[in-house]
Amino acid sequence: MKIQKHQENSAKLLARFAGAGFPPEVVQRIGALALIWGMFETNLESTLYDLREDKLSSVSTRISDLIDVMGSSENKLPPAAQKVFANTGLAAKDLMEYRHAIIHGWLIPAPIGPLFIRNPSWSGKPHKRTSNDAHIDENLLDMAIDSAWIMYQVVIIARKVSSDPNAAQALEAMTSDVTRARSQAGELRHLTALMNHEKN
Repeated sequence: MKIQKHQENSAKLLARFAGAGFPPEVVQRIGALALIWGMFETNLESTLYDLREDKLSSVSTRISDLIDVMGSSENKLPPAAQKVFANTGLAAKDLMEYRHAIIHGWLIPAPIGPLFIRNPSWSGKPHKRTSNDAHIDENLLDMAIDSAWIMYQVVIIARKVSSDPNAAQALEAMTSDVTRARSQAGELRHLTALMNHEKN
């Protein structure tokens, strides 16, 4: 069967990615992370509207601002469930920096594997925004995917609190998962600093 031109070019590009340290398994995971993050981001705003009713009208719809709102107790969640929701927000803040570095950062070849750097300084001049990076391999991306999936589940369950009396308990039952997501996301965001600390 004849291969179409777009398929041929796509295969060539994927081969180039593999040569740069992005084998199919890594590319697949980057795609999965982007997909799940999008699901989380899309559902977060509507969940916050349900939980806060009209109190979200003055809040920016930028994802970073919406994530900050997750820590606010001005919603319908009981205290224990709100703690889980707020901790999910802390995990989301770290994972957002990791995800943004991949999607918006500069690809830098490195001996330990591909690295993305977002907002790097140029010619010694610091960037106006904070610089952050993202190391890439299958294990690190698996951590990111797991964390993003937990965050998405929390957002979906939290939306049900108004209509389902059992939803708050289901949210509280995710405490250990959210703790894992927060730990993983923190490690992903600060991996360069952790690696430099271990060298000293």
